[in-house]
Amino acid sequence: MNGKSGSDHGRERLEPTKEYDVVVAGATPGGIACALRCAREGLRVMLTEASNQIGGMWTSGVQVLDTRYDGHRCPMLAEFLARLECHYRQASGEGSPDHAMAQYGEASRHGQRPRFEPRVAEAVFREMLADSGGVCLQLRCTPISVVKDDARIEAVTFMVAEPDARFRVRAQVFVDATYAADLAALAGAPCRTGREGRAEFNEPHAGVHFTTIEPIGPTGHDLVRDLSLHFFDRTSRASFAGSTGEADRAVQAYAVRLVLTDRAENRQDLARPVSYDRTRYLGALDRSPGAHTRRYPLSSHLLVGSIERIRMSVNMPNGKMDWFGGNLVGGNHAYPLANVVDRQQIYQAHVDHALGLLYFLQHDSAVPAGVRAHMRPWGLARDEYVANGNIPPRMYVREARRLDGLHVFSEHDALRHPAHRRTPIHPDSVAFAEWPMDSHDCNPVRQPGSFNDGEFILAEQTLPSQVPYRCLLTEAVDNLLVSVCLSSTHVGWGTLRLEPVFMHVGEAAAVAASLCVRAGKKLRDLNAGTLQWELLQRRIAVAYFADVDLGGSDPAAMSAQYLCSRGFFSDYHANLTQRLSPEVVGTWQSGFSRWVGGRAEPDQVARDVFGASRKTNAVGMTDPLTPNAAALLRRHGWNGRAPETIGEAALLLCYALREADTADLAV
Repeated sequence: MNGKSGSDHGRERLEPTKEYDVVVAGATPGGIACALRCAREGLRVMLTEASNQIGGMWTSGVQVLDTRYDGHRCPMLAEFLARLECHYRQASGEGSPDHAMAQYGEASRHGQRPRFEPRVAEAVFREMLADSGGVCLQLRCTPISVVKDDARIEAVTFMVAEPDARFRVRAQVFVDATYAADLAALAGAPCRTGREGRAEFNEPHAGVHFTTIEPIGPTGHDLVRDLSLHFFDRTSRASFAGSTGEADRAVQAYAVRLVLTDRAENRQDLARPVSYDRTRYLGALDRSPGAHTRRYPLSSHLLVGSIERIRMSVNMPNGKMDWFGGNLVGGNHAYPLANVVDRQQIYQAHVDHALGLLYFLQHDSAVPAGVRAHMRPWGLARDEYVANGNIPPRMYVREARRLDGLHVFSEHDALRHPAHRRTPIHPDSVAFAEWPMDSHDCNPVRQPGSFNDGEFILAEQTLPSQVPYRCLLTEAVDNLLVSVCLSSTHVGWGTLRLEPVFMHVGEAAAVAASLCVRAGKKLRDLNAGTLQWELLQRRIAVAYFADVDLGGSDPAAMSAQYLCSRGFFSDYHANLTQRLSPEVVGTWQSGFSRWVGGRAEPDQVARDVFGASRKTNAVGMTDPLTPNAAALLRRHGWNGRAPETIGEAALLLCYALREADTADLAV
């Protein structure tokens, strides 16, 4: 159908105020990274934000880098961390506790990751935008309608906070970097909400699932040592009766992450909330045999074990902590599809819940005296969220809509592939994820001895995974990239849902947008190899290795990442300086022939490389070099005799494959 469709309801005559190359909706960390990279690519870019605050959850109570990886993944994240470190070095002194807290600590200890204050994070993001000089930032505006021509967005109308104020923008590419995929949904992109059933993707942890979280033990140390990641101290193993795997509309719990301090000079003592109801919090004390049947809307860690274990301690600079004890379990299921008014009511319910819980633990006579004494010194930090009564203006929307895109990232995408030593390999990988797949409580329902339905963390099973470009794309909209609410299942979302991944993917999305704007291509028509190569030239990693500097300029290291997404590396160690064995030479040449001939499947290539590296019989890809493949290798210096080291061979093979890719000889 040719012709235009839209939903402006009588405002079709409204002319666009401006035209841009790219419009990014959502000044989240991922949205900011995308806008900044677009500007540095020379594009005209607008960044919009529904609130008056930028920085998403990194300025709203999640004051830590949720990642197990302390190396380089993309320039915008590296710049953000460098500016944070510089701020605390200058403000608090080299080597001070605050300065140390803003940096990575010892990898063998849990939680040794950069921590920072919300106001400092927002100041850093604003400095980055100001220094770029090329991003038009529009605050307090929400997309309300889209005009499309077939599958292409022609214009988007935004409503600003003041009544009757609207503006329209046109762009060649739109990027949805919001936490709820609001622009994508408005544009007609199909989205997923709630939990898939176990059968849909054969995911072991999908749907209704009851488990516990327990110490990970020695296996956790072994895993992170092998992968050069930071230690994570807990995992889920058990499965309880009642774990039916049924689908439902539940999403993992939200929370208002209060920023607290025990420093009297900066503390706002907590008054009794107007809507306070102590019965909502009695689950923190109830350890009776029938407690699990009472649907207390509290986090599992407050419902099991002794309440005496509760400990408050400084976990960010300047004597503050971000407190995430206030999950309102089950109070968010309507949020993903709710309108602005209903979402505000849900937010307020979460504020009341968090303040009420803190007040309960500080003052209720049924709470043990020692716990009350321990909790009472903590109050809201006066120097945070000054315009909002020291309450974060945004709650932690851990999960809302998820795009239903060209590839749905499932639990299996973050688990070891059965044929080799990596997770499933994607030839269009544009980023990686490594956080353990997890979910906070989904429903206030338990089995005897279990945590709340839906809470789990898979730290033993989750490995670094590849994020396909297809997870950003939908067939329904030609010029839309979704860089935050990536196409995934509920379980798969658990490893993707962190801000470092959002910044990584956001910067990759910007490069994709730039290439398509300049070439006049549809986003779906962009050659994956070309995109990956351009990402690597900008030090944006596309694959994880435990023994490679992913932010360096070594051509062999970049080549290894490129080849990794095509199956030429079967585990997380590139071993670039090691000699190339005859067995691996044969499987690399065979795999190369298949890629050039358009017949390769990356997990099959990796299977054969894995077999060759173990000197077992490789199955399947044992084809001799085709004349076309041999000629390509010769042109790049692979003349009959293979290079000596893996790094040298990777460099030559990558350049040959790039030539084939550019000439459309390879898939």
